[in-house]
Amino acid sequence: MDKKFLEFWGTFLLNAAKGQEQLEDMTQWFREGFKSVEQQMSLFQKCYGLDRESESSPNYMEMCSKAASDFQNSYKELLGLMGLVSKEDYLTLSEKYEALKEKLASQDETIRHLKMKSTVRDIDQGEVAKGFETLMKNQAEQFQEVMKSFGQLYKEPQD
Repeated sequence: MDKKFLEFWGTFLLNAAKGQEQLEDMTQWFREGFKSVEQQMSLFQKCYGLDRESESSPNYMEMCSKAASDFQNSYKELLGLMGLVSKEDYLTLSEKYEALKEKLASQDETIRHLKMKSTVRDIDQGEVAKGFETLMKNQAEQFQEVMKSFGQLYKEPQD
């Protein structure tokens, strides 16, 4: 985890332990972000070395961007260690879950239709096989009758 992130949180939590007002400020900061808590912003700047750089410096915006990115990554890692996920990650996973649920329902419907077609096809094939068997039996009987007829035709007359 980022050393600066841990320093920030360590100092921040120690300051919060010094008084109830600071604890309330921390709660407000968690709810509202950096907007209304100037003290926490200066602590953030100090921990990430932004207080040593002039705001007009060409590197300042790049440093701010990197500090914010490092902070967010470390914050997500901290949430993960506590078994929590960010709202953004939760919503992303929730959307994926809903999409997969719809896909599963569609696939279940397709499987149901294929099973119905398969059952119909099995019945049809069974009837076809039965019809073919009956046809062969009838042809065999007819062949036997033709052979008997030929046999009687060429039979020598017995007087």
